[in-house]
Amino acid sequence: MRGGEAGWVATVLVVRAISGTTDRVVTIRAASEPEQTYANLRTSRDHYRALVDTLPQLVWMERADTGETIYVNQAFEAYCGPIPTTRAARTDRFHPDDADRIAGAYAKARVQGRSSEIQGRVADRAGRFRWHQFVVRPLHMGSDLIGWLGSALDIDEIVNAREALVEKGELLRLAQEAAGAGLFDLDLASRDLILSPESARRLGFSGDRPAVVNVAEWMRRVVPADRAATLRAVRTAEAERRTFDVAFRVPDAGGGCRWIQAIGRPQRDRDGVAVRIVGLTLDITARKDGERALIEAKAAAEAARAEAERADAAKTEFLSAMSHEIRTPLNAVIGFAGLLAESGRLDGDLRRYAELAATAGANLRTVVDDILDFSSVEAGAINLDPEPVALRPLVDACLGIVEAPARAKGLDLVAQIDAAVPDRVVCDAGRLRQILLNLLNNAVKFTPQGRVTVDLCLDQAGPRGDTIRFSVTDTGIGIAPERQERLFRRFSQADSSIRREYGGTGLGLAISRRLVELMGGAMGLVSAAGRGSTFWFALTLPRAPAAAAAVRSAPARPGRTGRILLVEDVEINRELACTVLRAAGHVVDVAADGIGAVRAVEAAPYDLVLMDVQMPRLDGMMATRLIRCLPGPAARVTVVAMSANVLPDQVQAFRAAGMDDHFGKPFEPQELCAAVARWLGDSAGAGPEAEPTLDRARYADNMALIAPDTLARLLGQFQTRAAEAFAAADPGSAGTAAGRATLRAEASCRSAGPARPWNSRATT
Repeated sequence: MRGGEAGWVATVLVVRAISGTTDRVVTIRAASEPEQTYANLRTSRDHYRALVDTLPQLVWMERADTGETIYVNQAFEAYCGPIPTTRAARTDRFHPDDADRIAGAYAKARVQGRSSEIQGRVADRAGRFRWHQFVVRPLHMGSDLIGWLGSALDIDEIVNAREALVEKGELLRLAQEAAGAGLFDLDLASRDLILSPESARRLGFSGDRPAVVNVAEWMRRVVPADRAATLRAVRTAEAERRTFDVAFRVPDAGGGCRWIQAIGRPQRDRDGVAVRIVGLTLDITARKDGERALIEAKAAAEAARAEAERADAAKTEFLSAMSHEIRTPLNAVIGFAGLLAESGRLDGDLRRYAELAATAGANLRTVVDDILDFSSVEAGAINLDPEPVALRPLVDACLGIVEAPARAKGLDLVAQIDAAVPDRVVCDAGRLRQILLNLLNNAVKFTPQGRVTVDLCLDQAGPRGDTIRFSVTDTGIGIAPERQERLFRRFSQADSSIRREYGGTGLGLAISRRLVELMGGAMGLVSAAGRGSTFWFALTLPRAPAAAAAVRSAPARPGRTGRILLVEDVEINRELACTVLRAAGHVVDVAADGIGAVRAVEAAPYDLVLMDVQMPRLDGMMATRLIRCLPGPAARVTVVAMSANVLPDQVQAFRAAGMDDHFGKPFEPQELCAAVARWLGDSAGAGPEAEPTLDRARYADNMALIAPDTLARLLGQFQTRAAEAFAAADPGSAGTAAGRATLRAEASCRSAGPARPWNSRATT
């Protein structure tokens, strides 16, 4: 166009071509004014559609008369996919629950001829429904309605979030109601407190509607003792921008108080200034009552525990005192009765009376020992002392102890030890011996005729050690199955007639089971009335190195005597011990209390000090401490507590005071002599080991050649003749019970190997 400006043209015509050239004559007619306007409208429409295509909303236009779709934007096509242009095709996409509501809104808009908005769900091309905000606007040309412009904004996330918020609010309301929580809102500017009905009721206001009170009025409802702490908690939370949690009391209508817990948080404006505090209140009276009851119950339990400890201490003190008071005179009864019976100067009934007195004293000693042992087990005061021990000599020693009463009843004692049982194991030898002796004594007691068999067999070997089953079988009276379990209860026997006929406290088996369980094992029995019994226990014991094993109970070499200081305040016990020790060849000096003992040790050298504990002026433990402070060799003298105090904590206290060992009262003369020989032997050093008295290889060959009955008869004849020969050779030694016990102890210590025959029965 002229001037280089662009303009609209209506027609372009080619009139003719110029010959010989490529030029042509073109006639162009400029557009008229209406045509220019129409072109401008089309351009505007294209711009509008391009703009609408960029919107995320679904946009469409429809005719007013037919409802036919004449335009949809790209978002509509992407969401709905290809669908027919009819109005019915669009409305079919609405959710069934929303279709009528949306159709009604459209109809109302058409009747009124104005815009309308509504929310509803519409399905996408995959059939999934999402919430949209629908807006329809009328399109007019002049005064005529020519169509409708519709848009739909996806608000699915907003609707879901709103529903979740409503659900959470409902859950919060339910939780609040379940917890009985009330709400409060404190305006920090006006100091007015808005209380929900529940909160108002708790503070003593009418509970049928919310209440608005001033902070001062609220504080007047709080118990005076709690006001300062409550205000301090609220002010601290306001200043430090944190939640507060405070409990306070308010009076109730009944004249008491109720505990209220208030939990709140400051709310701040845009500048960070706290403008209000909102929170909730809870009635925690029941919880506070429960806490108070728990505190009172705990205090009561502590008082009960302290009382139980005092009672236990009193029981222990009582047992200690009674043990000392019973054992001290019992020591003289047993000792002098034994000396009388073995003196050889009593004939007939007098000797029998002395033996009965000694037996009664021994029985009383057993009762005292059982009671003390069971008390220690129940109190958990038993500590195991594992050490390497040879099983076969230990079994031999136990059989030797019960040999005399078994022989008196004509019973055979048999030891059967499986070759797979290890020679040496690690265990508490004293407790194992105690268990075996209890079972053996019971077997001998309740077996009128026949035999008693000790059997050791290997159950299994494992990484923790070998499980060895010990069993003691007798041919005695047996026990009915329904009465067996009560045997392991304290102070209980199979029936009352057992106690009348055989005696006993009913504690031995209870103690034995507790000891076995303490050692990690189990104990039981197999029995039937009139058919004998088998008591067994199983222990898992690690093997001991061959070089480390030894039998602690082995006595020292016989014959060594020494100079002994006997410290004893009771004259009758002093006389008994002196008589026994001097008869054994020892030189004995005496002291009546701890002061005399310290002076004696300071003045002269002694091989051994036998120290009583409870004495006037200076007790045995303090005397031992003073002896350990003496200069030179006197401080290293062997001091052995010889006391009726035998409880474990008492023995531990003796060792802590510097004593080397403990020997309990009452004692029998041979026990004291053997113990002294051991201590003197320990102080002098062990001598060379004696040669075995039995050639076991030759014994095995003979066993293979001689019938068992013949061998039993020969061994029985040998035993009888040997006893007669020893008695004839030394009437004062081998012919006495003490002498026989010494010979048995020597034989037990000198034997090497699995076992030895008892009463004509060979060990396997």
